[in-house]
Amino acid sequence: MRLTALPRTLLRGAALLGAGLAYYAFASAFGGIPCPFRLITGLKCPGCGITTMILALGRGDVGAALAANPFLLVTLPLPIGLVLRQAWLRAKGGRFGRAENTLCLIYAVLLVGWGVVRNLPGL
Repeated sequence: MRLTALPRTLLRGAALLGAGLAYYAFASAFGGIPCPFRLITGLKCPGCGITTMILALGRGDVGAALAANPFLLVTLPLPIGLVLRQAWLRAKGGRFGRAENTLCLIYAVLLVGWGVVRNLPGL
């Protein structure tokens, strides 16, 4: 039995949401997992603090979430919007155009830049 594009996309989204909720429950109970990049290098990766940020948001503590990873918290609507747009386009049989691809590239560059800036002395 072959699923059409929309049910397949919804199934993937539900699986992703389920995995996210399972990780949230795991992190709430055990504190999450350590960052392998930080364990190896001693530096914070661009995503360090995501678990702390998500747990803080779950408690409604926006200040603690902002302290954990301000770049990701402030820019979170963009990657969420891009993922939803990609899912919508795939369900319709389409794909990202030049504008969306450019936005993804700009975001990736800014994310890497954040990874560098957050490791500068004094920050």
